[in-house]
Amino acid sequence: MVVATISFGLAMFSFAGVAWADVGHGAHAPTISAPLWVWILGLGLVTLIVLVLIQQARKGKLWRERLGGFSRNARLLLIRSPFSGLSVSLLRFLFNLYLLAVGFDLLFVAKFTAINWTFHGLSVIPSGILSDLFGRRRVFLIAYSANLLATTAIIFVTDPTWLLVLAALTGLFEGGHAIVGPPFMIEQSRADERVHLFSLNGGIQVGAASLGNLAAGVLPFVFAYAFGIGPESAWARRAALLCAVPVMVLSAIPIYLIREEWKPIDVRRWVEGIENYGRIGMLALTEGLVAFGMGFSAPFFNIFFEQNLKASTDQIGVIFALASLLTAIVMLFVPILVQRLGRVRTVTLVKLLGVPCLLLLGMSHSVLWAGAFYILTILLIGGPFPNRGISDPIYSLFAMEVVKERERGTTNGIMHAFSEFPMGMGAVIAGQFMAVGDWQTPYVIGGAIFTVGFILYYLYFARIDAREPALQPATAS
Repeated sequence: MVVATISFGLAMFSFAGVAWADVGHGAHAPTISAPLWVWILGLGLVTLIVLVLIQQARKGKLWRERLGGFSRNARLLLIRSPFSGLSVSLLRFLFNLYLLAVGFDLLFVAKFTAINWTFHGLSVIPSGILSDLFGRRRVFLIAYSANLLATTAIIFVTDPTWLLVLAALTGLFEGGHAIVGPPFMIEQSRADERVHLFSLNGGIQVGAASLGNLAAGVLPFVFAYAFGIGPESAWARRAALLCAVPVMVLSAIPIYLIREEWKPIDVRRWVEGIENYGRIGMLALTEGLVAFGMGFSAPFFNIFFEQNLKASTDQIGVIFALASLLTAIVMLFVPILVQRLGRVRTVTLVKLLGVPCLLLLGMSHSVLWAGAFYILTILLIGGPFPNRGISDPIYSLFAMEVVKERERGTTNGIMHAFSEFPMGMGAVIAGQFMAVGDWQTPYVIGGAIFTVGFILYYLYFARIDAREPALQPATAS
């Protein structure tokens, strides 16, 4: 299934290469058409997916068992997912390119990214503790409202000092609401439905991200045509970024509608209740190593295509959208793999298979091959939210199930902190390489660190997964 999906992606991308041959940066665009067998395999995949989905729908397994049994709050979280994936993907895709269009250099973009991730990391542990003490919904709404205002401001500000200040503020507020999702979702579901809930939520987010990436590639051309300006200009990209703001507002509405019955926890009882220091520490170490490795490449995938391969915005948009779309499709079948291998083995196998793809992406010298390896990298490894890999929902689920209910918000906060800080450090180091035109070395360093992180993860958690397949099931309300 995965191989067929990848072949379909390559077929579409090869077709796109022909279409781009005389557009934009034509000297760098591939002129290779897809072989007949790739088209046959790709069309076969589409047919197979449609038949499977129809069969699942007829049996009631697609919606009645996976969605119909979810609690009201879980459904609201699923309703929010497409708006979240769409807005975040649009912002992440365009913002670095927008800074370059304004006139900032690669070092400034790397500094901006590093500050944003670092302050994100500063806020998640306190936010996780606060959500454990005072409720997920309350913490989310306060942080998200502030983040919405800061994001709107950052689209218009061009002063470098204020941009860096806003990078810090948006990072703080993003951390304040990012930690709420997984703990709240697991608290609103039963043990027997969590794999499906997390996979479905991840698939919806990534599917919406594919639309966001595609829109990010097309909207600058729409505004360029409307205002008579260049599609690569700062104003065209700024107008496209503004489209994410109303979508962000819509994504907050389901959270307002959630009914959260929260009983305040005494601080002393909460401190005394933390028991799983070893598991929380290993999750933090894994996150730190993986994020440090990904910081060398993932925050700059769009810049890699534009600056190194001279791809146009619409080309990058199609590549990123295709990667997200294929990830969303394949993610729906991951629970089958989990049933056979278990959660830890599934996550580790999928992640490590993606490392060679990441290395080959960094070594690519054409848009076609880079696009193919990018698709494989996103499928298997993933990237910054919402570009999640196919095993990321299972990874998040397992982390929440191996700790106690009162520890979940704090655990998620610690994991985020150990993700954002190292990713910011990796981004700073990668910026030095990119500034001198060295794009390969960051990918090699990042891939090696990433590999070490998931080998340690497997060695520690494989036996726990086999011994404790489902811990502390939560009752759906």
